[in-house]
Order: sequence, then structure tokens, then C-alpha cells
Amino acid sequence: MRPLDDELRSALRRAEPPAGFVERIMARLATQPAPRARWAQVIQSFFRMPKLRWAAVGAVTCLLLVVGFVQYRQRQRAQGEMAKEQLKQALHIASSQLNLARKRVQVLDRRSPES
Repeated sequence: MRPLDDELRSALRRAEPPAGFVERIMARLATQPAPRARWAQVIQSFFRMPKLRWAAVGAVTCLLLVVGFVQYRQRQRAQGEMAKEQLKQALHIASSQLNLARKRVQVLDRRSPES
């Protein structure tokens, strides 16, 4: 285990950088373009201004209210259409039952002797 300790000590020993190391690093940094701001950072910078923040909150609230109202109206319309179809079906069934009863009465009237 002793040789391992010696190898670690020599590997981790402080050493001076070669001549011109700092200049090369600084030159490489100067040639690279500045990092572009990500879209999240742009949006966050937009909300740092209080008036814009409140305006954005108001706009989002209005948008949510409009979307909620539209969804409510669509649901009401769908329920109305369903009720309309159910009423049509009920009237159709009632009509066919009444027609059947009328025919039976007519048959019975024909059979019965007239007084």
C-alpha cells in the first residue's frame, strides 16, 4: 500500500503551470462566442419588472376565464343536444305506442255490434 500512497502524492503534488498557460486560456475564451440566453432566462427577465408581472398575471387570468367559459358553453350545448335526442326518442316511442293502441281500438270497434 505504500507505493500507492507515493503515486497519489506525486500525482496530486502542486505544480506550476507551463509558461504562457494563462495567455492561451484567455485567448481561447476571447475567440469563443458569448453563450446565448436560454428562452427560460428571457422569460424570467421579462417578469422581473413588477408592472409587467401584474399585466401578465391579469392576461393569464383573463385567458383562463375565457377558456373556462367556452368549455362550459360547449358542455351545456352537448347536454342540450343529448336531451333533445332523448326527447325525440321518447316521443317516437310514445307515438308508436299510441298508434298501436289506436289500431287496437279500431279493430275492437269493427268487431263490436253497433247498437
